[in-house]
Amino acid sequence: MLQSFLLSLASGIVLFIVYMYHRANLSEGSANYRYYNEAVKGMSRWLEQTVDLTQSHFQPCKNCGYEIALVHDNFYCLRSDLFKLLHPEVVVQDQMVLRDYGGQDLARKIIQQNMYDALPSFVQTRQIEIGYHQTPLETSVVYPYAKNYFRTHTFGKQAGCIFQKYFHVPGQEEIALKSNQSIHFHNYIDNLKQENKSTACIKDASYEKPTFRMWLKEECENFFEIINTKQYKDKLENEGIQYIYKTNRHLGNGILLLDYQNEKIIRSWYKDSLGCGRNLSQVIIQEYLKNPYLFKGHKMEFRSYFQIASTNPPILYGYKKALIKQCALKFDLLDFTKEAHVCNTAVTKTHKQTTGQEQDDDLYIDWNLEELQDILLEQGKIKSRNWLNEELYPQIMRKITHLFFSVEKYLLKDSRVGEFFGVDFILDDDLNLWIFECNRNPNFLAVTEGRKEKFGKLIPDMLEIQMQLVRSRYKRIREFMYNTLLPAIKARQFQQQQEKLKEEFLQLMKDRFEPEYKLSTGNLAELAYIGDGQFNGYIKKECLESSRVLKK
Repeated sequence: MLQSFLLSLASGIVLFIVYMYHRANLSEGSANYRYYNEAVKGMSRWLEQTVDLTQSHFQPCKNCGYEIALVHDNFYCLRSDLFKLLHPEVVVQDQMVLRDYGGQDLARKIIQQNMYDALPSFVQTRQIEIGYHQTPLETSVVYPYAKNYFRTHTFGKQAGCIFQKYFHVPGQEEIALKSNQSIHFHNYIDNLKQENKSTACIKDASYEKPTFRMWLKEECENFFEIINTKQYKDKLENEGIQYIYKTNRHLGNGILLLDYQNEKIIRSWYKDSLGCGRNLSQVIIQEYLKNPYLFKGHKMEFRSYFQIASTNPPILYGYKKALIKQCALKFDLLDFTKEAHVCNTAVTKTHKQTTGQEQDDDLYIDWNLEELQDILLEQGKIKSRNWLNEELYPQIMRKITHLFFSVEKYLLKDSRVGEFFGVDFILDDDLNLWIFECNRNPNFLAVTEGRKEKFGKLIPDMLEIQMQLVRSRYKRIREFMYNTLLPAIKARQFQQQQEKLKEEFLQLMKDRFEPEYKLSTGNLAELAYIGDGQFNGYIKKECLESSRVLKK
């Protein structure tokens, strides 16, 4: 603790001395200012050369729903990076976070209580004409509700600067959309099977139940072959729900339990399998988890949070607190009511309102996972008082890491981006873990005081990871500029040394934590994976794809 304080103090003193010296020599129009300007332009140009802006997640987006209302300024990143070099305190001491969503957004309120809201006048709760607000130069983390920032603002010029983190990863729909997630899961497991991985490895890597991807003709036809059998009809009548239909919508929408009525609807959509291969709707039909762990007769899910802190290199964190949710009605496979099977908070909240239970907080659970462990001990389902750390947390870490591995190659590889996700897990009665869905940019609904308290810790912890990576990068790049890049420019050797300088700069841009910018000891995020092959013991080397092992 003392060592960390002394490192921070020494770093602050050095920054202050450098700041005072360069401020005296950096008036606009001075030679030094021109050198700085040339240096930042050069670094920005090198980054431009590493990003393919023709990718789909950079394509212009018009009338695409919620659009972020920030001014288009092609010189914004140049000005912001120069400003931060001149004013190191806005990076090293402050935490400037831009959040666009207003109204009742709990994340925004927590940011305002714990750090600096970079643009407090920016309240956008509906679609608005783009170009209304100017992003402050001091902004270090851009954490918008809107995910279309890079489809409306040019990466590296109008957004996503050298000394910033943009808190969405272009390509995150590959994780968050159920259809895409299922495609990548199938491919990932198939690759592991082709490499003859053990049954235990396949089990560890499996995070979803057997699934039919209904836009694929063969899988669609296989599904109808099953439900046309007498065996299936007998199971539906005697055992209850066998399958669940999922679209890419969230908040409990787009989910159908395959009861008799919904089966008729699905048959009509696919013309009793004749429409297979023609109906290309991106939906899946999944084997239903028929033996969930129950609390007082209710099915429960828990939302565990994880963060892709960076994609260059991949840095993945799990979070050691979870939000536990229970379904509004008691679980019964023969009861086809959605509220007995879908535990989404929005579904439960609607049920409370329609049944006049607005004041009944019994439908929400504010436990921690430690309390779940206590219940399991009382029930005799586990024996160890360290089950959480020995069994459940490692399962969570393995599942989210394999989830990430299955989609990694589809995500933008860049140190300026990160993403926060909420994964809804279901624990079966044998205490195996399954992913129900993965939510990008998860909502923070303050339905109870307990949840407010959890989020009040979660959001600062989450943003601290991003800030410490920005500060670490700032330290490395600033030293590179002063010690290497600026001397080369002043000596007029920039062109001759450009390839060497570019390679050194790109290596320094790769995310890592510098010693003085480690996470605070109270941060509940835990490293699950970092791109140099560190897994914290959660995944065995023999359970990885050979290409991944060779890369590491």
